[in-house]
Amino acid sequence: MSDRIHRSIFAIVCGRLAINISRRFAYPFVAPIGAGFGVPADNIQNVIALTNVSGLLSPVLGTISEHFGRKAVMVGALLAMALMSVLGALFAEYGVFVIVMFGFGIGKIIYDPTFQAYIGDAVHFSRRARVMGIAELSWAMSGFIAAPVAGFLLDVSTLQAIFVFLALLMGLSALACILLVNSDARPDHDRKQARLISPLAAMRVVSAHPPAVFALIFTFCLTASHEIFYINYGLWMESSFGLVLTALGAITIVISIAEVIGEFIVITLADRFGTKRTSMYGILLAALCFLIIPQLAFSLPLAMAGIFVMFICIETAIVSAIPLFSELLPKSRAVMMSANVGAHSVGRVSGAAAGALIYKESAGNFLLIGLVAGILGILAFVVMNRFIPSGEN
Repeated sequence: MSDRIHRSIFAIVCGRLAINISRRFAYPFVAPIGAGFGVPADNIQNVIALTNVSGLLSPVLGTISEHFGRKAVMVGALLAMALMSVLGALFAEYGVFVIVMFGFGIGKIIYDPTFQAYIGDAVHFSRRARVMGIAELSWAMSGFIAAPVAGFLLDVSTLQAIFVFLALLMGLSALACILLVNSDARPDHDRKQARLISPLAAMRVVSAHPPAVFALIFTFCLTASHEIFYINYGLWMESSFGLVLTALGAITIVISIAEVIGEFIVITLADRFGTKRTSMYGILLAALCFLIIPQLAFSLPLAMAGIFVMFICIETAIVSAIPLFSELLPKSRAVMMSANVGAHSVGRVSGAAAGALIYKESAGNFLLIGLVAGILGILAFVVMNRFIPSGEN
């Protein structure tokens, strides 16, 4: 790859790191943020859920780069999020906080499929998994940055200081994209082709290509299986091992480390081993973990080891699927990737609701939860194995 592409990727990853920090900073500090606004903690949890639900709009908003261009949309998303951060810094009101956080969610669902489409355009498939893996490191790294920085700023100041920090990050990232990201003019897209795509037209583009439809089914099954397990494992560990909140919080560090390892597996192995096989066996191993972990209630070290391996496998499956799916509709990459983000969001929302329902109706039967998650994971493996082509690998 040329130096210009390397500079472009660096700026794009910086932008995504800033965006991911805006998504993750609130999770560990639900109670103090709620106290700052004088509202219950579950109000803040609902706001976080609202930002996740915004992903359902990805098929509507994530395709705009097909019309306006990848670079322009990435810069615009970062600048809009910088302005939202300024709004949050100026007005210390709960209603403004809700608007700002939802705006962050919208910015992410626009930026993510756009940068994935940009990399798909600029990087040959034989090297794309490595580049996508590097870009996805920004998700794990944001977890390491968001919690300590937000905790420090809340300790010495207020939530508004976090928004000032985010405004600076977004503004600097937008500037980096303006200066460093290479133009994304595409020889296969003329002005007539690059019209604004309606959601219905985007659905027709995807539905007309069966492998793309199966890719969305794979994403839904993978994400739903993980969410069903993820939303309940903390309750299981608390009841099985009597872990206190601080110990459960420390597990988030373990999860972040597992995410980094999964992303490095994609960076180092996926291009050589094949993105399809890497993703396919990642979800198969994760499904086996879903089935095995509930059997480990007799040993905290074994349960922790199982959870650690499971998160490595899930992250590997998710990240290695991105470059593979970016090649399914090469002339409509933003359409495909925004649909994939939408499927991911549907999986998260459905999995969270199903996980809560199963836990309630089964009186916390974690064996049943693991079984349902495992079946969905195995279904994702079958879909990838039988119905999705391997690209150029």
